[in-house]
Amino acid sequence: MTQQRHADLVRSGLSRRDALKRAGLGAGVAAGLGLAGGLALPGATRTASATQGTARKVVFVNHDNNPFFVPVRKGLEQFAGMAGWETQFTGPAVGDTVQTVELQRQAIASQPDAVGFTRIDTTSFDENIREAQRQGIFVILFNTESEGYEDLGVAFVGQRHQAAAEVGGYECARNAQELTGKTEGKVVMGIIQPGHSALEARHRGYEAGIARYNEENGTSYTTEALETSTDGAKSIAAQQAKFAAEGDQIVAFAHADFGHQFTAQFIRENGLQGRFANGGFDLLPDVLTAIKSGEAQWTVGQNPFAQGWVTAALIHMNLENGYEPSDHIIGADLVTTENIDAVMEREAQFAE
Repeated sequence: MTQQRHADLVRSGLSRRDALKRAGLGAGVAAGLGLAGGLALPGATRTASATQGTARKVVFVNHDNNPFFVPVRKGLEQFAGMAGWETQFTGPAVGDTVQTVELQRQAIASQPDAVGFTRIDTTSFDENIREAQRQGIFVILFNTESEGYEDLGVAFVGQRHQAAAEVGGYECARNAQELTGKTEGKVVMGIIQPGHSALEARHRGYEAGIARYNEENGTSYTTEALETSTDGAKSIAAQQAKFAAEGDQIVAFAHADFGHQFTAQFIRENGLQGRFANGGFDLLPDVLTAIKSGEAQWTVGQNPFAQGWVTAALIHMNLENGYEPSDHIIGADLVTTENIDAVMEREAQFAE
């Protein structure tokens, strides 16, 4: 990739998004197309290049292409429409490190101008990051960075996971006491992918937030991890077995992910509303509906739209203007019954 290529300025006119609106088409019109040159990535979507501006190709690869990433993809596509980029957004259907590594390799082989990767552990993805850099492809991380990412010379857009979970842990303990009236008991911490660095950090954050609540309020809540699943039936089965064995001890389920939408279903189907607190992370529609209905009490958002849009903006700033990006850290967006209506209205734009 030449230095001149990096220096070319984007001069786009009408944005792709506005053009599609005027034509009566949606962002999904481009879904399902493969990479330029004939390479198709599983689960990929594509935004066609605008007719004006620097021709760029940008590929994002995540580690688990679940519904959380819809706003991330839309953030990327919205920025790409303004910049005139061709984009792909892909990842394995369920969390799979080996497949993620292979999808990253395929993305690099397609010779994009830039890639956005997630890095959910400290070793598995580093060779791909270095290989992309060796080939002159700009690399940036989004959503998950893992310890030591700075040594790779990459920036990160996302949340400081432990700090955000401390907010959720404190909220969990507060709701546990309010709902159950108990001053001791167990908080079951769900996790869909043990070993995922962000999710493990959230468990540490939960523990810290609950410990702080204990100290301030004279309670003695304990914590225990439980492997769940992104599959609703499997998640509910795991939680049901845990509750059958230890229900009298459990004061809350606190998920490191969006598993509280499945806990809400478990509560609803078994008439357990008010028996324990329920919450977790992310802003999926069923999560927000659960808070609205009282089957969950809180969730911690991490602005997935920004993880797409801001990451794309930092790529643009580097490719077109030569600025090295710095980290963009997203705070804890705590959602409760007090602000649920406004958040639901905001997040409705990402419904598919």
